[in-house]
Amino acid sequence: LAVTTPQAAATTLAIHREAFSAPDLLPAWERVIAMVVQPGVDFDHSEVQHYDPQAATALSAFIETQPRIVFEAHSTDYQTEASLHALVRDHFAILKVGPAATFAFREALFALAAIENELLPQGQRSELIEVLDRCMAEHPASWKNHYHGDAQQLHLLRRYALSDRSRYYWGEAEVQAALAKLIDNLQRHAPPLILLSQFMPEQHAAVVAGELQAEPLALVRHKIFGRL
Repeated sequence: LAVTTPQAAATTLAIHREAFSAPDLLPAWERVIAMVVQPGVDFDHSEVQHYDPQAATALSAFIETQPRIVFEAHSTDYQTEASLHALVRDHFAILKVGPAATFAFREALFALAAIENELLPQGQRSELIEVLDRCMAEHPASWKNHYHGDAQQLHLLRRYALSDRSRYYWGEAEVQAALAKLIDNLQRHAPPLILLSQFMPEQHAAVVAGELQAEPLALVRHKIFGRL
């Protein structure tokens, strides 16, 4: 578990130093470089708790007394660029990001699916969004203990939650097939600028500036890197 106070950090370090004090384990301890902590940043399905440097002052000061060890900040997804810089400045040198990357991947693909819906008649579309949601509804093991509410709330969470439990479904055969069809459709029917402007405005700006090709995989990568 990620520790949240200097007292907890000191106790955790002492326990682990003792556990690794045996001669055959001591070399492994020498390779330890970081402790996972919770410096007050977090997120749930729909909201982000942003970094407050003042609230983390004591925890930040503690690590200055520890040779060789830095902090790994837990759950830094969705923090602003300024907050990420502040975290590193305050000795939270390793930033842990997970769902934010796959959330951006999902956002990009949903935007491309919206573009596809405008370009092609229904029988030719990938129906990626519907296929993914149907797969999640039919196989709820990866989200049922995390999402709660009525049918409408579950519908929104499956598709759009910051916790992004949809990331566990991209490898499913039917989702992979829909994704392949989406990419193929938009490689054969390049997204026009007016639709990029509507559904992917940041990527539209990069295409207009000559920095990006309006090719589906390139658009997806640009969206992910822009988020991170």
